[in-house]
Amino acid sequence: MRAKDSDALSRLVFATRSGGLSHLVHAIREVLDADVGLFDLSGSTLAASPSRSIWAADALLGARDGDVVEGCAVRAVEVDGERVACLAVRTESDDGAVLPVAVDLVAIELMRLRAAQVGWRELVSGLLDDILAGRVSEDDAVARLRAAGLDVSRPFRMLVGWADLPAGARRSLPWGGIYALMNGQREPFLRVVRDGRVLMLVPDDDLPDRIAETLLRQLSRLGAGARVGVSLPHRGAAGVRVGFFEASSALEEGEGVHHPRRLDLVRLLVMTNAAVPLGELAREQLRPLLDYDAAHGTALLETFRVYLETDRDIVRATERLFIHRNTLRYRLRQITGLLDVDLDSVATIATLWLALRALDGEGAFDKGNVQ
Repeated sequence: MRAKDSDALSRLVFATRSGGLSHLVHAIREVLDADVGLFDLSGSTLAASPSRSIWAADALLGARDGDVVEGCAVRAVEVDGERVACLAVRTESDDGAVLPVAVDLVAIELMRLRAAQVGWRELVSGLLDDILAGRVSEDDAVARLRAAGLDVSRPFRMLVGWADLPAGARRSLPWGGIYALMNGQREPFLRVVRDGRVLMLVPDDDLPDRIAETLLRQLSRLGAGARVGVSLPHRGAAGVRVGFFEASSALEEGEGVHHPRRLDLVRLLVMTNAAVPLGELAREQLRPLLDYDAAHGTALLETFRVYLETDRDIVRATERLFIHRNTLRYRLRQITGLLDVDLDSVATIATLWLALRALDGEGAFDKGNVQ
């Protein structure tokens, strides 16, 4: 390595250690004697030297690594194999090793910022687990959230997003917040991944729906079946719990962005209860129908599910099942006999409906083969 390059690289390393990205960008300008700009993927300027220089950020972000655009050499900055920013220098060439090393130093600094961000998210994610499981009191939860930079005394909404993502894809969700971290600030809203779902707490202003649509687009680019549930406005730790269940319930409506209707408590119990083996209990409750269908090739279980889903309306149920009314009545007599139940009992209907939803939650009916 030439002595000139060695001296230049030493200056860049010193600038990074002493002042972070802003100092590093300024040092790159001095070493290369050219204007330098660093941009995140949204087009925001993270650092520039001189600070008031004008850049065609859109054109630069659309360039490939190593391209020369608008008289600028463009270098992609990657973290863990993911492009998170671009460095632009108003020069058509770099005749030494300075620019590649400068990009590496920018990436290292971004990794440091990202580590701080990930650590904060893991801390808050653990706190959310405690809140959702009811392991902390209201006052303690509010105090711990405030210490983490989240003021839940003000109205907020919970967003829950999901998509069928391949392993590791959730790491590719835009992790943002670089500018805020550079200035020692927290992210403007919480965003964590919990049990394969993206959870966000956002202020209840004019942004929740826009943020939900943005999250949906991000998830759609990464996997199939993207959907986002948005809760009603809430306050406090109790509001975090209720908002999570509301958004999770809305999520079950299908692809797209959904807001909660009247809460389906049965669905929420099936979705969230890990302590009680609802699936196993449901199978035992409905075992007579399961066994009969398996032995005779009938569809009593499916008939019963449709009958309850149509609010026990004979006409609607027969239309859904494509059978005659007398056939449905005959099957219902078989069902009541096998289960030894009274279908006029509200308590019985509630219990059997919960059992059916528990099997449905396991995907049994989707597979078309309940064993």
